[in-house]
Amino acid sequence: MFCLDEFKQLDFSNQLSTLNNLSFQQPVKFLNLIRDNFDINSFIPNSFTNKYYSELGAKREYNLSSVLAALLLKHIFNIPTVSLLCIFMAFSSELRNFCMFQSKIPDESFFSHFKTTYESDILNLFDSMVPHIINICSEMNELLPDDSPMKNLNSNLIYDTSGLKPKVKENNPKTLASEINKQKSYAKAYNFEGFNPYAAAYKNMPKHSEANPNIKLDFVNGHFGYFYKFGLLTNGWGIPLKIHFFDDTFYSSVKSDFETPEDQKYEFDNASLKPVLSSFLESNSNFRFTNFLGDSEFDSYDNFGFLKSKGFEKVFIPLNPRNSTNDTSSVIPVDSNGIPLCPKDKKQFKSDGSCKGKNRSLRFKFVCPLSKKIKTNWICTCESPCRPTKSTVTSYKYSDKDFRLYPGILRNSVEWATDYKGRTIIERELSSLKKNPCIESPRTVNTTTMRSELYLAAISKLITVIVAYSINKPEFMRNTRNIMKFAA
Repeated sequence: MFCLDEFKQLDFSNQLSTLNNLSFQQPVKFLNLIRDNFDINSFIPNSFTNKYYSELGAKREYNLSSVLAALLLKHIFNIPTVSLLCIFMAFSSELRNFCMFQSKIPDESFFSHFKTTYESDILNLFDSMVPHIINICSEMNELLPDDSPMKNLNSNLIYDTSGLKPKVKENNPKTLASEINKQKSYAKAYNFEGFNPYAAAYKNMPKHSEANPNIKLDFVNGHFGYFYKFGLLTNGWGIPLKIHFFDDTFYSSVKSDFETPEDQKYEFDNASLKPVLSSFLESNSNFRFTNFLGDSEFDSYDNFGFLKSKGFEKVFIPLNPRNSTNDTSSVIPVDSNGIPLCPKDKKQFKSDGSCKGKNRSLRFKFVCPLSKKIKTNWICTCESPCRPTKSTVTSYKYSDKDFRLYPGILRNSVEWATDYKGRTIIERELSSLKKNPCIESPRTVNTTTMRSELYLAAISKLITVIVAYSINKPEFMRNTRNIMKFAA
């Protein structure tokens, strides 16, 4: 008996389970389902077609759609290398027929050259599919019942950053460990108290990889290493809509000297939001996104002002302690979350919701923490109120005055806590994109190839959405495996 999964210990029950899965995961029917419901030629930009055929001439050996189909299958089936893809193509007539290869298939060098030569065109292909995907999501949303937890999430826009971590010598754990040990020995020899060897090691490490200057020292996924960093935009359903790699122009616009990797991550992430979001919204102005979600790395007055100018009604970005200070200058101070505080014991005021009269701006009402509501009126029970009043001390906060503190929704409210949980969908999407080993741990230091691979992986995600919509199974739009089961 042979092991069907080399990464698992040989276990009879596991082998039976794997064999049962093979019975319903019929790739041939799945390929037919894609062929019947998706036509890549309808999305290939004319510029891509003209460039490909003008360079190869009239006697072209492989059609552009055939080459793209093969590379997309590589990501749909999580095939780790091009050489393995070529082997599968050679032994499978079904794969060759699906890609419409006639007498022969491309070799490994052809695919590698294709990814480096047409990288920008592959990105254009992805961008050309995004408006169609946005329309599909809108139509799916219309069909959802009003009480569905997925309702209107397609109008959410979520942003996060990540990075590809290639196998360069600087990413060898021994390199960092050696530098940390040097700093510890230095501190011990000179008896430095309070010395942080990890921060010192970070300062002493080279700022980019020797193999490729675009692979830079950064803080990603909870640790710092050498990454090729990018930003990702998805909607509230986790569908990738924009991928943007950070180039030299971006890095030259941000300061380069930082004390800690955490400071560097904050500065880079914070500065990346505006250029990524601007280009996306300009290209997809026909659809209006109403809510924006991001983590605290994007908290800054400039970003909140930018998001407000782009028409976002609600912005879910937690306040970053770097930018949060308690306001004690007014009679009624506020805390770092914008909640008014009692001047005496600093207890938070009670929220009385939002209100907006005719020709008045949206405002949030807060009342003294010692107030009690009798019928429709608030009555203060404080023996020495901070303001003379017959009812209670009331404070109003205007969202237009400080959109950062009042981003269309009250911080710490139940709605905030419930809706902000949806931000985790982008974390799952990033994990899904990196499922293929060539994305998770690139075997090349060629950043052009890395970009092409990630664009192709994202296109394969969009194909899943189109197929799920065509077969009237919107619940499968992020799960290729379920579509395979359906095809079986």
